[in-house]
Amino acid sequence: MSALSRNPDHARPRPRTVGAVTAAAIVAATLTACSTADTADDSPCAPTAASKSDGARSIAIPDADVTVVDPGQGPAQALTSSPAVDSPQQVTLETSSLETSVAPTSRTSDTNQVQKTEQQLVTPLTARTVCDDPASLEFRIGAPTSKDTELQGLLGALDGTTGGISYTAGMTPTRLRLKPTDAAESPARSALEQSLIGALDYAVPLPTVPVAPGAVWRSVRTVSAAATVTQTMTVTLTRRDGDVATLEVTVDEAPVNSVFAIPGSQATLHIARYSMAGSGTVTVDLRRLLPTAGTLRVKGARELVGDDPNRPILQQNEFTLTWRKSQ
Repeated sequence: MSALSRNPDHARPRPRTVGAVTAAAIVAATLTACSTADTADDSPCAPTAASKSDGARSIAIPDADVTVVDPGQGPAQALTSSPAVDSPQQVTLETSSLETSVAPTSRTSDTNQVQKTEQQLVTPLTARTVCDDPASLEFRIGAPTSKDTELQGLLGALDGTTGGISYTAGMTPTRLRLKPTDAAESPARSALEQSLIGALDYAVPLPTVPVAPGAVWRSVRTVSAAATVTQTMTVTLTRRDGDVATLEVTVDEAPVNSVFAIPGSQATLHIARYSMAGSGTVTVDLRRLLPTAGTLRVKGARELVGDDPNRPILQQNEFTLTWRKSQ
């Protein structure tokens, strides 16, 4: 499923109840790390979850059902997040999506029309855990960049865009909030929104039970867009060094039905064939809510049929996301 055809307004499953941290830890962290007098730009943690009340666009992210398949070998430890409130996290997100469509030009012609749609975005983010709510973060982005020269000219206006993300147990994001700057134009806003949604739709959930190196767990979530799919992630804990865990990830997606909703239209097509799979490596720091490093690539194809079964549309899709620490 191409990130370009994702619809951020689609229905999502209800998120699970957010796990709590001990009250003592929260109070201590709040008193030592920040105060309400601090601003979101210069404090080590966010004084409030401002994006919940400042008019930011709120977008649900599908929750995940996680099952441990193999607990691993050796002493088991919980992968419990303890987000830092003493310093912000600075990361860069890069997403790239490509969709190639091949369709007959007309009923009477044997020629095909080939159309390529590509979007690439590199976005620097400064994220801060909310001081008294370790299940929420607030972020501010710098000016994104793109290989698309036409889009590149519009991205500078996004500098200063703010937002937030809510999490449930297992560091699983459940809601994105985004408030682009007033000066940002629609193409830039859409590119940023689709990049963030694509990255969070492929976030790697952690199990809530103790596991050892070599542990394997399965994450299943339903992602609704032009096609509604069941996304299955198989995750292996290849290494743990204190709070830092390295994960190998494979992804497979399968449609839950044969309906493909044409974006921006009431029309639908029939999914005759569908495949989407990929793999990658992700590094998570239990003291940070966003990945600190990693790349995940998924690609596949689908065959879509309209009124004439002899004139199918063939689409090839690729989506790549990369997280890295900002320099």
